Amino acid sequence: MKSFVVLILSLSLVLVMSESFDFHENELDSEESLWGLYERWRSYHNVSTNLDDKHKRFNVFRHNVMHVHNTNKMDKPYKLKLNKFADMTNHEFRRIYAGSTITHHRMFRGATQGNGTFMYANVDRVPSSVDWRKRGAVTEVKNQAQCNSG
Repeated sequence: MKSFVVLILSLSLVLVMSESFDFHENELDSEESLWGLYERWRSYHNVSTNLDDKHKRFNVFRHNVMHVHNTNKMDKPYKLKLNKFADMTNHEFRRIYAGSTITHHRMFRGATQGNGTFMYANVDRVPSSVDWRKRGAVTEVKNQAQCNSG
């Protein structure tokens, strides 16, 4: 279940890239340029906060910008970008967007099925990749915000 949630969150973040926000390395050179980047990001995503919260959000934003920048400098098969969640900590994001209101979700699943072994253990021919979008297994991401359904 945890892997499924991580997979869904990852897919959501990848598909939200159309709403991503670009920045340039020279905007990371000083505190002043970082503030300018933060203000530009806030304006782009229509984020409004009070002055006290703004300083806290800026510190989180700065940490996330540096994470994005440092990750993108590595030789990875993907690149990160800033999105509308760039001023949220991982904990805040998970609590607001990935939290479940059902605390005992396992009891709703019923009894475990199968004999406990991997059912495809003897499969020897698999494709090198599968585009699940073409097979209709993946749907468009829907932002459910804070619906708290579970």
